[in-house]
Amino acid sequence: MSFLRKMFSGKVSAEDPRRFVVEAMLGAMEADGDVTEEEMATLESNLGGHAMFEGLSGEELGRLVDQAADAIRTGGGGRNRLPAIAAGLPSRNQRLAAYAMACEICVADRQLAESEIEFLDGLQKELALEEGEAKELFEGARAHSGLMTLEERSSHVRELLPAFVQCMAMMAAADEEVHHEERIGMRAVLANIPDMAVLTAAELDEAIDVALERIAGKDLSSELAGVANEITKPSDRYWTAVYVMIVALADGKSDWREVEFLESLKITFDLTENQMDVAMKTAAQFPAVDLGGHAPS
Repeated sequence: MSFLRKMFSGKVSAEDPRRFVVEAMLGAMEADGDVTEEEMATLESNLGGHAMFEGLSGEELGRLVDQAADAIRTGGGGRNRLPAIAAGLPSRNQRLAAYAMACEICVADRQLAESEIEFLDGLQKELALEEGEAKELFEGARAHSGLMTLEERSSHVRELLPAFVQCMAMMAAADEEVHHEERIGMRAVLANIPDMAVLTAAELDEAIDVALERIAGKDLSSELAGVANEITKPSDRYWTAVYVMIVALADGKSDWREVEFLESLKITFDLTENQMDVAMKTAAQFPAVDLGGHAPS
């Protein structure tokens, strides 16, 4: 089973993330006020051929489309639904999929209206996608290989998972105390982040143990600088901040050393204040994680 099928598996529900992926496509279709045959064909091709929709019956696919269409209609159009679409897609890979498919819809008829550009720009902003990452997906869609580009990027993300986990371990250890309960808490957080669905439970436990053992007694600033040499792309660095902030929020406690670590992360990864603010907002949107507190301040 592919990581996309793991991430999107299960029957259709009102909060199924696939519904919001479909909303992104339908919003792209109605952006210029003219639904073309090419756009319809692209929608049907994605619904019938993409791994995330595999295993769904025609009735279930129809229900996804109906739910998405109703939301757009009652919301007053696709652009008005962009914040809700982003909130329904908290995972990086979910957001990449939605943006890539929306791009495919917009370029399907070989024309790109100003209203479609505005829709894609709004979608990119709400999904908090880095400029280079969004451009790569758009160019892939324009070359009729957007989904291949998404698969390639997802493979790249899987390769970086150990570095992501190491940064989260540093966040957990920022207050210089890593207890058994904190390991359990970190495991619970990671297990509920959709992007981590590529790991089995055993692999997840091993990744956490290795990461915590690696940083034990180490200077976190030096360790963070080492990770920065592995995570070099701006988009990857941004999502590292998101994952770290999920851990920061999960225990419901604030500690000055946690604030210090986040500031060190910002400087080492060359992130702006705005990126850190957006990352915290994105971290707080993960519905499967019981957020016990507020952002450290």
